Amino acid sequence: MGIIALIFLLGSCGKDETEYHPGLKTSVPDSGGMNFLVISFDALRADALGLYGYHRDTSPTLDRFAEQALVFDNAYTASPTTPTSFAAAFSGQYPFRVFIGWKLIPTITLASLMQDSGFHTFGFFNNVQLAAERNFGQGFDSFKVTTWNDERVLEEAKGLLSEAAERRFFGWIHFISPHTPYKYREMSTQLAGPQTEGRYAVTTGGNFDIESDEELKRVRDLYDGEVYFGDDLFLQLLEHVESLGLTDNTVIIVTSDHGEEFMEHGQLQHNAVYQELIRIPLIISHPGLKEGARTNVPFVNVDLMPTIAAMAGIKSPGDIDGIDLFNPFDANRFRLSAGMTNKKRFEIANEQAANKFILGCTPEFREELYDLLADSGEKNDLILDQPGQAGRLYAAMESIAMSDPCKAIINASQGRIPEELLSPEQIENLKSLGYIQ
Repeated sequence: MGIIALIFLLGSCGKDETEYHPGLKTSVPDSGGMNFLVISFDALRADALGLYGYHRDTSPTLDRFAEQALVFDNAYTASPTTPTSFAAAFSGQYPFRVFIGWKLIPTITLASLMQDSGFHTFGFFNNVQLAAERNFGQGFDSFKVTTWNDERVLEEAKGLLSEAAERRFFGWIHFISPHTPYKYREMSTQLAGPQTEGRYAVTTGGNFDIESDEELKRVRDLYDGEVYFGDDLFLQLLEHVESLGLTDNTVIIVTSDHGEEFMEHGQLQHNAVYQELIRIPLIISHPGLKEGARTNVPFVNVDLMPTIAAMAGIKSPGDIDGIDLFNPFDANRFRLSAGMTNKKRFEIANEQAANKFILGCTPEFREELYDLLADSGEKNDLILDQPGQAGRLYAAMESIAMSDPCKAIINASQGRIPEELLSPEQIENLKSLGYIQ
């Protein structure tokens, strides 16, 4: 018998008590008159960075940057794939509400809030999943999606910042690194040395499989090398910000859209809602911060819109899923993450206070429950031991989705394919990145 059925046998649980948090304004100074710049990296898992405890030297610049910033130790994405994650971050709503038929529906976005408040808004995104044809350009005065290499993206980003430097701006720069294909790079040979033999001597390609422990180690080394490459891009962008005299009046937010998996649960790339995929970095640098700090407040990227807006003194819509973390909020909140772009694997997770429930919809129904404090790797499934806990988390999931959670995902995706609204050239780029077989 599934947990869904057990709910009715056990009875519903009352609403959990509110856990008051005074808000991040106790740590982050006033942001009046500030610019806001978001810099994101595709498929960057949090624990691949030194600032989150990684044992390899993959992120020297980000590590130094974090020493003078506010670091979120408990940040998650609302979805483990790019278009749904960005739909959530842009709109402050879970993707099954706003990413319908493979496009972002017309809605208020973070960019449109900033634009309406007088900010010059620009976005430059190196991932074709965010094509303007899918409505991701809502609210941006300047919006561009490309398939260039990230070195060229960096130069374009510098130009956009130079053009915006004399105005109050909100900008978002997204690098494709360290997303596949993981390439051998001479700048990071200390992490992934040169090879002349083996399938992955030079690159993994957009999609790859693993036939041995040696191959798994090689692709992880290449990924770490790509993280190091991304860290260097970040260094160069920071240096440009400084050269423009923007250091003292720009809030910089660093994050990613989702993580990446390396067989922790039997898969590669990003196809599930386990921690390696939904835990993301989040670092906020404010010119007024005199020393770094860390916070364990529960963040999901639907919170990005209302939190940045609040920092800028802008009111967000009242009917969104995200909460404003800048002002007092309930830290005992539920956080959902929905995998809804791979029709072979629809699933959704709900987490609260380190209790995490996973509902698998396809290819077959399944339920899992984990205690993340005792089992951060999600190896010990407690579903049979704690059905009441799982039922409580499912009931909250159903309430937030306003229907059967699996049905909400399927309805949002039904009848559409990843190629919807894209040109043949964009489809070819998706294939090169591994999104389409």
